[in-house]
Amino acid sequence: MPEPGKECKICDCEFDIELEGGIQGYIGIIPFSLCPMCYSGLMDMYEQLHGEMYDDDYEEDRDEDA
Repeated sequence: MPEPGKECKICDCEFDIELEGGIQGYIGIIPFSLCPMCYSGLMDMYEQLHGEMYDDDYEEDRDEDA
């Protein structure tokens, strides 16, 4: 199985995961790498999309308990 590369799959920049961070792994059998900036951006986007949903659910549960 091929190893994840040193190039980000989103912005195509080269990065050193040991020095800079980022993430490397597999999606199924496809090697996948993200530089620190793209990884951070994806995590922020996830929090924006899912954080609001979870906050709304929490508020609804809290209102029902009162």
